Amino acid sequence: MFTTQSRVMVTLLAISGIFSACGGGSAGDSTPPTITLPPVGPTTFHCTKDAACPEILIAGDPFSELNMAPDPFRGYGDPSLEYDSATGTLWLAYSWLNIEISDPGPPPVFDLGVRTHLARSDDNGASFTFQRSVNDMAMEAHPDTGVMGWSVHEVPTLIKEPSGDWQLLWYKYFNPFGTVTGVDERQEYLYWRTVAATPDGLGDVSDVWARALATSSSWGAPIDFNLIPELADCVTLTEPALFAFNAEIYLASSCLIADAAGRRADLERLVLLRQNANGYSFVGDIMDAQDAADLGVDVIQQADISVARDGSIIMIVTPIILDADPSHQGCVVFEFADFAAGRLVRDGNGVAVPRTVITAEGNGLGPGLCTYDANSDTGVMLVITTVTNNGTDIEFSLRATGVHP
Repeated sequence: MFTTQSRVMVTLLAISGIFSACGGGSAGDSTPPTITLPPVGPTTFHCTKDAACPEILIAGDPFSELNMAPDPFRGYGDPSLEYDSATGTLWLAYSWLNIEISDPGPPPVFDLGVRTHLARSDDNGASFTFQRSVNDMAMEAHPDTGVMGWSVHEVPTLIKEPSGDWQLLWYKYFNPFGTVTGVDERQEYLYWRTVAATPDGLGDVSDVWARALATSSSWGAPIDFNLIPELADCVTLTEPALFAFNAEIYLASSCLIADAAGRRADLERLVLLRQNANGYSFVGDIMDAQDAADLGVDVIQQADISVARDGSIIMIVTPIILDADPSHQGCVVFEFADFAAGRLVRDGNGVAVPRTVITAEGNGLGPGLCTYDANSDTGVMLVITTVTNNGTDIEFSLRATGVHP
């Protein structure tokens, strides 16, 4: 079991969802990122902030405002698309951002807020309308220390289960009010989920679901990922991605690792699990540090799994260069050779073969966090971050690339 001091160390090392942007970033757009490509390259697309890659806005869910001006932390992030063939409705789960006032002061204490919202489209992604809030920021006390903070919810993943029910899983963590060391003090990482007969029932009932080493057992998660031998070294699992295949439910997730010396990006990997009555069973490692090196980056995270229009199963990931501006390098699409075994299409040297590479404008956290559904005319949906005003104004926006990998 980690001590409180150890959990803080992991908190400072972890990169999870949109809060990586809190590290700052320079004003203006950085030069387009570069990714190492094979000699016979995949199709490529560069998303610019214009009509060629239009912004996606959600009717009824405008960006947050503070004192009748744009909130300095605002927008949509972490999209997850899922089409309901029974109704012809396209559903979108996403993170909604704002500034939370933890203490009015004086001086006031501010924290960054994130929660999960749900929207729908009845015109194949041409427009989206806000449906409901699935979860919200809430003040809570740490069960071990009594320290007060926020429950924060981000990185939702949405599927229609083979049974016909709907499941939404997301990343929840505890963030003490303000800061202790001058940086964000996220800790106690958990997976939460909600299951309902219809999408509009998601969030009516939600439950704590799973944890790993960086989380105290006092939070009551029924599933411990570290009891799976292949995940015993994971301090936390982050960036969840659900996918239904052959009447089974699968979960892809990033395994983050740290030891006394710090973060171990060289050991981190993207894993595939199969859901069962007792939680999950291990399927395999999909990508690891060698795959990241093959792309010229440090780590690969933020998977999204879907079916392409040609029927193949594809996975979109975000290559990340740690401590860079931008850190996220866009999105790369790979194809599975054998999904049930977690094996990608690879060349004779074992290098995963990119099918599509998408880059974009943006700075700070940078472009990434993509999702795709073949029924959505948006094509691959991409998140762009724009950091201005010496790092004090951060906006996240969704973009429709129109790319069908």
